[in-house]
This record gives sequence, structure tokens and C-alpha cells, in this order.
Amino acid sequence: MTKTVNLRSAPEPVVEIPKEVFTVGKEIYQQRLGRLREKMQAVALDYVVIYADKEHGANFSYLTGFAPRFEEALLIVAPSGMPKVLLGTENLCMADYASIDLEAVHFPSFGLIGQPRVGTQSLQSIIKDAGIARGMAVGTVGWKYFTEEDGCPADSLEIPHYLAEALRDAVGDAGSVVNVTHFFMSPVDGFRTRLEAEQILAYEYAACLVSKSMLDLMNGVEVGVSEMELAAKMQNQGLPLSCHQMVSVGEKARFGLTSPSARRAELGDFMTAAFGIEGALNCRGAYIARSEQEVPENWLENIAIPYFSIAVKWLESVGIGAEGGPIYAMVEEGLPQAYYGWELNPGHLIATDEWVSTPFMSGSSVKLQSGNYIQFDLIISPQAPFFGADAEDGIVIADQELRDEIRALSPEAWARFERRREYIDKVLGIKLKEEILPMSDLLGYYRPFLLDKETIFTLR
Repeated sequence: MTKTVNLRSAPEPVVEIPKEVFTVGKEIYQQRLGRLREKMQAVALDYVVIYADKEHGANFSYLTGFAPRFEEALLIVAPSGMPKVLLGTENLCMADYASIDLEAVHFPSFGLIGQPRVGTQSLQSIIKDAGIARGMAVGTVGWKYFTEEDGCPADSLEIPHYLAEALRDAVGDAGSVVNVTHFFMSPVDGFRTRLEAEQILAYEYAACLVSKSMLDLMNGVEVGVSEMELAAKMQNQGLPLSCHQMVSVGEKARFGLTSPSARRAELGDFMTAAFGIEGALNCRGAYIARSEQEVPENWLENIAIPYFSIAVKWLESVGIGAEGGPIYAMVEEGLPQAYYGWELNPGHLIATDEWVSTPFMSGSSVKLQSGNYIQFDLIISPQAPFFGADAEDGIVIADQELRDEIRALSPEAWARFERRREYIDKVLGIKLKEEILPMSDLLGYYRPFLLDKETIFTLR
């Protein structure tokens, strides 16, 4: 039976901040290091070096449990033994707080310009001391890998040039230095694209924080409120952000990446807001209005309802074994790019970084797997006078074994997953597959008119 989108009055979902924060144990990090070393052996790599800075530290922190602040860092992993980590002056002490045992090497040049460089050991000598030598094969990891479609050679390195040259000098002409970032980020078999139960539970806490922040923000929308006042509703309790805070109203909302300003909301403005903590992100875009009479004519029928319909189809389609290509095609059929103006992929994998990689590409045969943490992220930009609509949230795909493990580790978190599924089913009318765990308390919850706090989209 075909279901239709309806506007109806319904209660808000329950949004809560857990009393306990789940922490990923050191044994998980040891297992990750072990998997990397198994991969190195399988592809005949002598070393893997992982570069990080403040913006690009997710692959580094996946193994170490921390990312550098202010500075850069380099992790050198051999086939066995304690990895070496090169750190600047301000981050040198972080090695003592790492989740694996590390041999810290002071490399002041990773620090800020003008800080003391006295006694600095050369990069070449550090690399040599780590064991990297002539004729060896070294894999580099930064934050991106390439294909022919990227407009540059597929084997291009994206770590800083001076590091790449130092490694190439160390291995000589008989050796090789190759980009292996796909080990971590590939949607097919990347380490970070299939989460452990412990990591899912840690990210679920972050998802609770961003959900509550976004609901508080929506509840705080009123005529005359400023973007900065709305942004004050975003609370991270000190956890690192995965992206800058975003709130925009009026014409400024056409440029959703902009930061909050002193601009004040007017009746009939469109608002877009996004908040991301490492491990979760929510975004909402809707009108600051009470009803259809206060928004552009036909926006509801031509934009918002078709968007929500496709969002529901997406949520009901994802699951173990589903391929990214057909889901991409379904979105294109329902919301043609030529009219709705979306350019980015309709969803992606998420983790510590807001975007890891994506299986949702045109023609993609990448299959979704248990352990995938996926963000519904479909950003439409129709032509004026219309604005789009936006409702971004995350889900985890978990087979029976993974679900059982999550339930055993945290009955409290499991109860939250069940509560969310019941709301999504009974109130919203969205039928998720049994392997779908809603990370966000707001999954599927969309108010087209932000001044009407009770009216939402549902399916009947």
C-alpha cells in the first residue's frame, strides 16, 4: 500500500543525554594496530606512516586515541614493536595519554612558526632511526586517496611535500612510497568504515548531544532571534567538534556553510543549522513560519514533501547488502538534480570526521555492511524563490551479532535505540529494517514550519 506524506500534530521525540559516557578501551586500539600490520604484511609494505594535523587527524587518532592540537604529527608503524610518533613541543606530552604504547620523538618543526627549534634532529635522521631504509616499500596515510576521476594520478601523495621527499630520499630509487589512505577510508574495506560495538556506543553519546542541541535550537526559533542566540543552544560538553557551527537565516541561508552572525530572524525567513561533534552531526533546514501561507507558494508541494518522501525511501532502503548505486539512482529519479540542485552524494559514511567516504555514487556497486555508520545527507538547492529542505541524521547498520554485542555492553544505550525505533515506526510511520540503529534522537523528525512546534511530517 502506498503511503502519503501528511502534516499532523505529534509529540516531540524523547531527547536525552546519557548519564554515562562510554569509552573505547585500549584493547580495541591494539586490535586496530594489529589489523593494520596484517594488511601491511598482505601487501608487502615495510612501513606505514600516518600524518595528522588539526583538520586531518581522524586516521591518526583511530590508532592512537588522540589527534594533535595546534601542531602536526607523524606516526611511524613498523611490522612489529612500538610505533614511533613525531610530535611538536606542545603535543609531546600527549604520547603519555595515548591509547597504545608509543615511542615519542620530539620534532619541534611540527610546532608553530617562531617557536624554538634548538636541538632539532633532522627529519631524515629520525626516519633512518625508525628503520626506514633503501629499497623498502612505505605506505603513507593522510586524509584522502585518489582515482583517475580526481584529475591527478591515482597514486598521488597528499601528505606535505617535505615529508614525502624525506621518505622518498630514505627508500631511494629502488624503494617506493605509495598512498594507502584507502586502507582506512575506502567504503569497500576501509578500517574506519566498520565500527566496533564499543566505538558505536561512544559515538552514540555524541549523537545524543547533537540531537538535543538541534531540538533546543528549533524550539528556540522565534521572530527577532539572532543566529548567534540560536547557536548558543549548541552544547558539546567540551567534546571536540567535527565541523564549525552553522546557523543562517534569510538569504544568507543559501550559503549554509557560513558561521552564525548577529543577523536576526524575520517572519518568512528560511533557516539552516548544522552542528557536529566528533562522531555525530545533525542538520535542519526549514522556514521560520507558522503555516503554508507564510512561505513561498507551492514550496510544500514542490520541495518539502518530495524531499521528505525521498528521505523516507532512503531510510527504508539502506541495510546489509544494499548497493550505493541504486540508492543514488532512486534519489535522482525522485529529486532530479536538474531541478532540485543537489550536487553532493545523498549520504556518506561518518565517524570522528564528518565525512569519511561514500558508497552512494552513480553506478556504485559498493554494498552496505554491518558496522557501517551512515549519514543521510541530501542537500537540495532549488532556484529562488524556493529554498530547499534539510534533515540530516545518522544510522548504524548492525547485524544480529553486532546488535547482541551492543546490547550486552550497554543495556541503557540499547533501550535508547529501541525507543527511537518505536517512535520512528509508530509516530512517523517510517519502517526501518531490523538491522538499522538510529543514532540520532531526531531521525526522520522534520518540522517544515519552525514557529509551529507541534506540526511535523508523517507517513500514513
